[in-house]
Amino acid sequence: MKKSVLTALAVSVAVGGLGLATMASANPRGGKMPSFETFDTNADNVITQAEIEANGAARFAQSDANGDGYLDAYELKAKMMEQRDGRRGGGERGHGQDGGKAGQGNPELMRAQQGERMDLAVKHLLQRADADGDGKLSMEESRPPQAGRLFERIDADGNGEVTQAEWDAAVAQRGNRNN
Repeated sequence: MKKSVLTALAVSVAVGGLGLATMASANPRGGKMPSFETFDTNADNVITQAEIEANGAARFAQSDANGDGYLDAYELKAKMMEQRDGRRGGGERGHGQDGGKAGQGNPELMRAQQGERMDLAVKHLLQRADADGDGKLSMEESRPPQAGRLFERIDADGNGEVTQAEWDAAVAQRGNRNN
């Protein structure tokens, strides 16, 4: 249970609230967790819901390339690709410099297929999250429905603050289920 909670929280914050199932499922093993310090923006050794929300708002604004306060399909795809490239270290995992596997396959075809998969993921994301049907996501629409509960589950003692120890316990629990 904590694996999905921690993964959704991390993805949500990292993408400015876009921690929806489509984006989380792009890497089913969850990828590497961000550090505690990523979220503890005021360096007081605790993470609060306000810090999570501020981080999400900043990341949302960063993803909003045209500055209109919404994420459209183009911006969503760009962010998903950026996330994918970050997980892969900026390149195609398991591929040579030309993008092919040691001379196997067609790199152009593989890139086209990958683009089609991203387009489909964005389409599904918008179908599920675009509550008003305008073809783009507002900050509110981009938040996962369980965002507040995610924080509460990691906050083991329920005091409204996630300590380093609570974070580490959640990361360790997630790691145990990630094998």
